[in-house]
Amino acid sequence: MKTIGRNQAIAELRHELLKLVDAEHSLCLVAARRGIFCNGLMRWSKEELQERLGKLRPVDPGSERDEVEAQVEHHQLGLQALGEGRLPCDVDGGCRSLVCAGWDEFYESELAQFYREMCGEEVRVVPDALSEA
Repeated sequence: MKTIGRNQAIAELRHELLKLVDAEHSLCLVAARRGIFCNGLMRWSKEELQERLGKLRPVDPGSERDEVEAQVEHHQLGLQALGEGRLPCDVDGGCRSLVCAGWDEFYESELAQFYREMCGEEVRVVPDALSEA
């Protein structure tokens, strides 16, 4: 089994994931609808999404899940810059997005699982310092 560093795994995952999104659909929504990668918005209950969204703007507690998802999706699309090859996962410097902590949220073992799922190859993902040794 091939061993790759964390940054290489993320770069190759990003390359594959960017193929699935467009200007109207964030990775968070696509992952939820397809049941791939981290499962995007489906990782959170409606109440959890409302709580996270409430940190940005007032949220009607009576909102339906699809309404809450649409508001979260609008925010996540603002983080996604396809021309720059940036996904919502690419939050700067470990800063949290509305929904998650981006790539920082995943262990190397989870990245290896996503890599197998998205890139079709079994790899061992190690911290970058170990891959350079």
